[in-house]
Amino acid sequence: MMTNEEMQTAREHIIEISRQLHDIGLLVRTWGNISCRVDDDHFLITPSGIKYEDLTPEMIVLVKISDLSHEGDVTPSSEKAVHAVCYKARKETQFIIHTHQVYASCAGTLGLKKVLTYFEDDEDVVIPVAPYALPGTQKLAENVEMTVKKFPEINGFIMANHGTICLGGNSNEAFYEAEKMEVACNNFLIDVCKTDMHHGVIVGFNSHLEGDEIVYDIPDTPERVKNIHKEIYKKRPDVKYIVHNKSAAVMTVSRRANHMRPLLDDFAQLIGYSVKVPSNEYGKDGQNFHNIKKHVNAVFALNDGAYCLGSTEDDALAVADVLDKGCIAHIAVMRHGEGHYLSLFESIKMNRHYRKSYSKLADIKK
Repeated sequence: MMTNEEMQTAREHIIEISRQLHDIGLLVRTWGNISCRVDDDHFLITPSGIKYEDLTPEMIVLVKISDLSHEGDVTPSSEKAVHAVCYKARKETQFIIHTHQVYASCAGTLGLKKVLTYFEDDEDVVIPVAPYALPGTQKLAENVEMTVKKFPEINGFIMANHGTICLGGNSNEAFYEAEKMEVACNNFLIDVCKTDMHHGVIVGFNSHLEGDEIVYDIPDTPERVKNIHKEIYKKRPDVKYIVHNKSAAVMTVSRRANHMRPLLDDFAQLIGYSVKVPSNEYGKDGQNFHNIKKHVNAVFALNDGAYCLGSTEDDALAVADVLDKGCIAHIAVMRHGEGHYLSLFESIKMNRHYRKSYSKLADIKK
């Protein structure tokens, strides 16, 4: 076992790596997790539901590999079992990074067992895909364990419809795997799925509530757009902020009537399990924009992007970010010709869990 001083250094290093990954966009909000091996029997891991920018060393949790028991009152990441099976399967692994990074996650929705692609200088890359299971479950850990054992020479893996797991003998090696996978998967999506799209939020017309008054970020917001904002606030009293996302992927999806079923766990959790694009610019009945529904946090407008909803500005921006990733995945599946969608049962279960526990935990520990 490490000394107390070494443990403190390890905790601080995990936080440093998490913030570096956060700064380059590979870790977002509270999604993903990072761990390092302490000895043959234990590892340190980031906690559940706390933003990376808010982490302190005492929040990094010591977990026992054999039975997942942990010290202290802080709850470790819900994916601790995935980390544990990787440490068991790979004795040389000392550091693990799990991310929900955009392009690798999108490549993991196509129903492939392996992503065959390339990195810089035409270096061939094989990225195995672990079969899908609900996040935080023993089944997901078993699927990852099976895949890691099947490909003993590979250190970067995709968890289908979820994210990545990157192994390393140290933090630099695991970090490199995450970066390499993102470049390689973007190359794959561009070449195979023709989705050469930059991920991000391109803001259109935002607003927020101050008391009962709607305050628009742009004073000369068109009346047509104001009517959408008014209708959203009327039907969704829980919403206080609206971010209008007009990114390339969101705009592409908004250009035709569509029904978006979740392809990614975080989409189902944060946005909802059924998102529709209206068939005309006035909505389903010619008067109101449809899909302004409880627990559905994205409202599309035909050929005009989507309105992303939240009780805080941070929540609305998170919806906008996840929606863009979900739209890239949706376009990739459409152009690839096949993909793996989450079931309605899985989507509803994750959405309810996120609303009732995960998001509340994040708010409590801000």
